[in-house]
Amino acid sequence: MIEAVLEVDIPDGWVHDISANFNVPVRILDCIPFGDKGARSFVELECNDPEMQQIVSRAIEKHPDVCKWEPAITEDGRMRGIALLTKCRACKAIMRSDCYLRSAKTMGSGKVVWQIIASRESALSDLIDELKKNGCTIILRSKKKLDDTSFVTKRQEVAVRAALEKGYYDYPRGVSLQQLAKSFEVTASTMGEILQRGERNIIREYFRTKM
Repeated sequence: MIEAVLEVDIPDGWVHDISANFNVPVRILDCIPFGDKGARSFVELECNDPEMQQIVSRAIEKHPDVCKWEPAITEDGRMRGIALLTKCRACKAIMRSDCYLRSAKTMGSGKVVWQIIASRESALSDLIDELKKNGCTIILRSKKKLDDTSFVTKRQEVAVRAALEKGYYDYPRGVSLQQLAKSFEVTASTMGEILQRGERNIIREYFRTKM
């Protein structure tokens, strides 16, 4: 497996426009297909000011790529939401590829930094070619071989993050394993396994980068 970091510029896309126009970083937490060309994206916006949150929400709702926007404010004031998209060139390219989008976050001028896991070299090349065909500008920042037993899956990341935010790792615990499992619609044993694997991989990755 291969881990690559791509700098992706998707002109006229809603993430590009919101990030560039309002200087609000956007982090894509998950993305699934919707219809033939669209997608349903779960995102987090680094915007804690209530007034700016309303302004940004209105801008997202009015964007031509977005047919529905459902925002929510977390207990610590962060803004998250689900965007239902009529089209998403980047999402479509990812979904048609043999690559996994591990993380995506905007940087200056609306560009997005993608962390990609590719099953093989040719899959990464095919994804880059597909993105370029769809009008995206791509810069390959880095590429390395990856031990596929060490990386944190999106499900593990979301689960561990939720457990941390809800106080599962606090003493005394703010939420039980059973309550977490219910929110993820899985059994307590499955939830425990997801957390254990995620914790192991996060710790392993932490020490790997420190060596």
